Order: sequence, then structure tokens, then C-alpha cells
Amino acid sequence: MSEGTGKPQRETIWSAPYIALMVTNFFQSMAAFMTNTTLPVYLDALGAATSMVGIVIGAFAITALLVRPFAGPAFDSFSRKRLLLGAQTVIALSLVGYGVVGSIPGLFCVRLLHGLGIGCAGPLGMSLVSEFLPASKMASGISIYALAQSFAQVIGPAVGLWLVENMGFSNAYFLAAACLVLAMVGVFFVKEPERERLPYRFAPNRMFAREAVPKAAVLCLLAIAFSGVTSYLVLYGNLLGIEGIGTYFVVYALCLVATRPLFGKMADSFGAQRVLLVGCVFFAISYVMLWQVRDFAGLMAVAVVGSAGFGACAPLIQSMALASVPPERRGAASNTAFTGLDVGTLIGPATAGFVIEALVPVTGGILEAYSHMWLVMLAPLAVAFAVIVYWNVRN
Repeated sequence: MSEGTGKPQRETIWSAPYIALMVTNFFQSMAAFMTNTTLPVYLDALGAATSMVGIVIGAFAITALLVRPFAGPAFDSFSRKRLLLGAQTVIALSLVGYGVVGSIPGLFCVRLLHGLGIGCAGPLGMSLVSEFLPASKMASGISIYALAQSFAQVIGPAVGLWLVENMGFSNAYFLAAACLVLAMVGVFFVKEPERERLPYRFAPNRMFAREAVPKAAVLCLLAIAFSGVTSYLVLYGNLLGIEGIGTYFVVYALCLVATRPLFGKMADSFGAQRVLLVGCVFFAISYVMLWQVRDFAGLMAVAVVGSAGFGACAPLIQSMALASVPPERRGAASNTAFTGLDVGTLIGPATAGFVIEALVPVTGGILEAYSHMWLVMLAPLAVAFAVIVYWNVRN
């Protein structure tokens, strides 16, 4: 038995709670991909400027960041299961809100509410699932847990776009809210293990884990680049006249199904820092390809290469953050990693939107401005790569 937790040490990641949390992650991610893919289209239909699309898309990160200092200590002090259910309730209400409001200011306000739920749900799910993983399988366990997001990404964007086209924006968001209800059902099947619960205290070392800050910084840099894809890829594809743009997300996610377990096993065997170098290179190549892509086949090739980028790197960095602290502080570590993710998601869409608008007079048109924006997104990737190289040299 592990001291202080009462859990037997297992050398397998598979257990009933782990599977239940994967199911929860699937439905929660399904709703997220349905929403994130269609919201830029909704804003564009309402007449939002390119920069405003990025501002609204990234607005959720404002409240996600504001709630983290208060939520971080709570993750290690109270029931993570109950807190997760509360966060999912907030997300479900915000998804209903997307379907009810019909204006740009209204969507901005709902996006802020959405951020309160997202700011808690992600790190809570990650820290809760880590309680059922042996230390020796942490990287592969987190990578496979993240596969639920990959399966959701196979279906979510295409389903969301299909629903918008055939049933309208409101019904699409109402069905996304139904996915959150199913996610909450999965949480009910989880019996939270006994663990040491620290007293709630509003202090920096309880809000965040110092050991996880470098990981959060790299995750932030990667998220700045990646959020440009999630915010503008559909609009870019429409400008190129590419039909079936939803297929990109299907191909991307199917490739993640193959690459994430492979990268996780490689990280357990050779170290996450070394594997991250490979993932970062693939990530950068996908942006150079986006700069040049002009047809459906090229976009599918980007999906294949890009799947080994952020999709492989993010769970590895998160597993490194969780492994850097003892189990009773994993809530703070997860909170720290997701803070980096939120900061990147806040900066990325707005930055990409302003870059596009600034490049229009320079490049001579909106399409070329979009195309060159992908090259600008290589800048944060270069900094992240340099930090990962330093980790490898230091170790």
C-alpha cells in the first residue's frame, strides 16, 4: 500500500476509475471541439472583424486565469470529484448560453462564464486521474488518457459543423451541453481514493507549484501557436475554397490515436525531454506546410504532421508537471500547467488576428495575410524548442 493514500501500487494504468474518467474526458472534449470549431464561424456570420474573432475566442482564458489562484488550493484541499462536477455544471450552462444569445457582446460574456468552468475542469480531471496511475506509468497514462480528446476530435468538429449547417447554431450548442451532462454521469462512477488533504490556504505555494512553472511556460509558448490553428483554420480553409474542412480535424485526431500512445511509451523509456524535441520539430514543420498549402490534399498532410506536434507535446509536458511534485500537491501542479495553457490560449488567437489584419496591406490580400500568419506563429515555437534543448543539455 502506498503510504498516506491507502492505494496499492500497480504497474498498470488500467482500472475502472481510469476508464470512467476517460469517458468523462471524451464527452467533455466532444463539447469543447464542437464549440471551438463553430464559434469562429458564428462570430464571422454575425459580422465580427478578424481581430474580434480572436478576442472573443480567447476571452475564456481571462476568467480561467482569474479563478486559478482561488481554485488551485481547493484542488488539494477538497473533493476533486465534487469540484469537477461543479465545474462541468458551469460549462454546461455556458454552452446553453451560446445557444441563447445572438450578439457579439453576448457571446463575449458567455465566453467569460465558460472560462470559469474550463479553468477548473481541465486541471481537476488531470489531477484526479493521476491518483489512479503508478509513478512509473505516469507519462503513458496521461498520454492515453488524453486519447479521449483525440477520439472526440475525430467526431466533434465535423459534428459541430454539420449541426450548424443542418440545425443552426443554437441547436448545435444545446447538443454540446448534452455532452457535458453525459460527462458528469461518468464522474459519478468514480470512487475518489483516500489521500492527504491539505488545509485550504490562500498562499502562492498552494495556488501553484514552483516545480511546474518551467513546464507551464513551455506549454504557454506552444499554446500560443496552436490556438491560432483552432481559431482560424476553418476561416482559412473557406478562403482557400476547400470543401470538407472538417475532415482536417478527423485526420488530425486519428493520427493522434496512433502517435500519443507511442510518444507516451517513448517518454517512459527515454525521457520526456528527448521526445519533446521530436514533437516540437514536427509542430514547426506543420506551420511551414500551412504557409504553402492551397488544396485539400495539402491540408490533410498538415493534419498528419501536426498530430505529432502539439497533440503529442501537451500531454507529455503535463505529465512532467504532475511528476515534479508529490501526490498531495498534484492539484497545484496541474493548475500551474493549465495556467500556462490558458495564457497561451488568451494571447494566441488575439495575436494571430491582429497579425492577419496588419499583414493585409503588406501582403496585398486577406488570403496571403492568413498564409504568412502561420510563419509568424513559428516564433513562440522557436523559443519553446530552445528551452527544451536546454532541459536536455542540463540533464
